[in-house]
Amino acid sequence: MKITVPTENGYLANRYSKHATQNEYYNKNPFISFPIQVADLPTGTKTWALTLLDFDAVSVSGFPWIHWIAANIPATEQQLPENASREKTDILIQGKNSLASPFIGEKDPLSNEHYIGPTPPDKDHDYQLTVYALDQQLELKPGYWLNDFLHQSEAHTLATEQLVLKGRV
Repeated sequence: MKITVPTENGYLANRYSKHATQNEYYNKNPFISFPIQVADLPTGTKTWALTLLDFDAVSVSGFPWIHWIAANIPATEQQLPENASREKTDILIQGKNSLASPFIGEKDPLSNEHYIGPTPPDKDHDYQLTVYALDQQLELKPGYWLNDFLHQSEAHTLATEQLVLKGRV
C-alpha cells in the first residue's frame, strides 16, 4: 500500500497548516485538509480510514494531538481531494479531534469533528498519517472517539501504511 501527500520543500504545504491565509482558518485553526492519494490497496479492501496524529505535542499538551480521524472511505475512492474533511462528508465519517478533549472543551462540531491543521507552537513537528485498509465498513457514528475506531478496526485491518508529514513553526 502506498500513500501520497503533496509537500512543499519537505513540509506540509502552508495552506494546510498554521501558515494558511486568514480566510483558510475557522475558529482559530486552519481547516482545509490536504489531498491524499492511496494506491495498491490489498485485495479484499472494502473501505479505508486514516488518522493524523502529532506525537511531538506530548511535551506541549501532555498527550498526542489528534488532528484528523476519518473512516469508511470506499476503496473505490483512492484519492481524497483537498478539503475533503469539509466537502466530501458523504464518502467518509469523521471522529473527534483533540479540540473535543475535556481539557480544551470545544463544542462546535465544525471544529472538533473535522480536520484541524498543524500549528506547532514550539518547534517543527512530525505528523503521523496512518492509512488503514479495512475488510468492511465500521459501525461508527459521526463524532466517534479514536479508541472506538481502534477497537472496531483491530480485527478488520488488512494492512496499514504510515507517512510522516513535517509541519513547520
